[in-house]
Amino acid sequence: MQQVLATFLRKVLVILLVCFISISSFAISSQPSFAATSTMQEMDSQSQSVSDREQAYEEQLEAEKNLNKVFAKNVKEYKKENPDENIIEKAVEGVEKLADKVTGKK
Repeated sequence: MQQVLATFLRKVLVILLVCFISISSFAISSQPSFAATSTMQEMDSQSQSVSDREQAYEEQLEAEKNLNKVFAKNVKEYKKENPDENIIEKAVEGVEKLADKVTGKK
């Protein structure tokens, strides 16, 4: 009697689990359709990002024509952000001073 009851409960449990899985799959499959809708604000922000990219592209084309100016500008900005000299710059200055002493330029 207990075996019959245990197998019956197992069958009922399996059926309930299968029903639960099938019902949950319906709920999950309907959610992506909500993600496909976009509002006007999202569309405006997308169009602004496209214009921003186009503007950045145009700026890069102009910068390509004047590489030396862009490089000098970047170096100035870097030195403003990092006022301390690094070890390589100090080594270069030391080598230049040493070379000047050896050659007698100063």
